[in-house]
Amino acid sequence: MVKKKLISKEKLDEIKGFEEIMDLVIDEHEKLEVEKKQREAEKLNDSYLLYNFLEDEAHRLEKLSKFFGTKINNYKNFNQTSHILKKQDIQRKQIKKDLVEFQMSEYSPLNKHLEKLFNALF
Repeated sequence: MVKKKLISKEKLDEIKGFEEIMDLVIDEHEKLEVEKKQREAEKLNDSYLLYNFLEDEAHRLEKLSKFFGTKINNYKNFNQTSHILKKQDIQRKQIKKDLVEFQMSEYSPLNKHLEKLFNALF
């Protein structure tokens, strides 16, 4: 334990300027400690944010894996490829038939251009 000493008023006046300097030094030291603690807290927060991001990313990838896995199982169990191909083949034949009928008509753009070309040559 430190013993307290009584200091005369003259010595107090001499020390007065020194006390102000010590207050500044102590304040700067306390500020440095506070800044150091803040940096440590930010580091912990950054690592938490990174960990949280990685957890969310792992969860998202798990959901995607589950989604695509379900899609593949549905494709294996309920394959509709042949049905879709038959439907498209029917549509393609119908469109081809309609196009040929349209182009074979007397007033089709193809016949008009061929007529102009034929008349220009002869």
